[in-house]
Order: sequence, then structure tokens, then C-alpha cells
Amino acid sequence: MVMKAMQRSMVSRASDEETAFKLVHLYFEEVARQGFKRTLDLDSIINAYLYALGRLRNKDKELGEIMHLVSAEERQLSHESRAEVLPQVDAKPVIH
Repeated sequence: MVMKAMQRSMVSRASDEETAFKLVHLYFEEVARQGFKRTLDLDSIINAYLYALGRLRNKDKELGEIMHLVSAEERQLSHESRAEVLPQVDAKPVIH
């Protein structure tokens, strides 16, 4: 049981690492294509990779925070009437 969990964790980690690599590759490919930066140093590439990897590894936490905010907003809006959310305009639109 523990081995299966470790294997799943390793597969997930490997896919996060592969995804981070692909994102960084695509990013720098676009940067080079657009000509925004003439030289790329190793630190820039490593920092971009580690940033992407960190974001991928924290995606569940970030999604949880976003879902919490959306739920709170939905609860707040559920107390408003349709007229408060979408006020009716009495004037007819002018077509030119």
C-alpha cells in the first residue's frame, strides 16, 4: 500500500517536473522568437523552471483558495435579488 502511494507520488512529481520543463521551454522559445531578450543566462532559465515547478506543486492549494473565494462570493450574491444584480433599463436603446 505504501509503495503504491510512493509510486503515485513519484509519477505525479515526474509529470510536474516534465510539465515545468515544457512550460519553460515554450516560454523561452517565445521570448527568443519575439526577440524580447537577446541573451539568456543559466540563472534565468533555472529560476523560471523552479518557479513553474513550484506553482505546479502548489496547484491544489491555489485551486482550493480560489474555490473558497468563489464560494464566499456566491454566498454573498445569493442574498441579492435578480433586480439588484441585473438592473432593468427602462429606456429603449438608440440605434444609429
